[in-house]
Amino acid sequence: MGFREPTSTITVRFEPGHKYHGLEATLRSLTIDEYASGMGWYGNESWSDGETIDHFCKALVSWNLTGQDDQPIPVSEARTRDQRLIRALNQAWIQALVGVHDKDPLPGNSDSGETSPAPAIPMAPLSESQAS
Repeated sequence: MGFREPTSTITVRFEPGHKYHGLEATLRSLTIDEYASGMGWYGNESWSDGETIDHFCKALVSWNLTGQDDQPIPVSEARTRDQRLIRALNQAWIQALVGVHDKDPLPGNSDSGETSPAPAIPMAPLSESQAS
């Protein structure tokens, strides 16, 4: 019996305090071929913003977005929603795909002292025995 390939999805959520906190979306991940193409690894240009949004809309599986009437908005209507909202979701999806996380940023510069000096480069001419 083989190992069954898992369904690969990404859930996007926004942190408390974010303009879109409470919005959640589930998106399909990319195949390695799609990912490599989008990153420009095949000698092509990386995806434009429009191409990225196109892939986002195709990958969108579900979300909890509702309209002003509190009725669910189908994911098929993603292209008709506010561009700021869709771009924020798209950016969060891309960050999840490439593994960028803002939760625990690296600390600032160390205050423990100066940086290490560069190693000294010998400036004296080589003796004749070392030159050959």
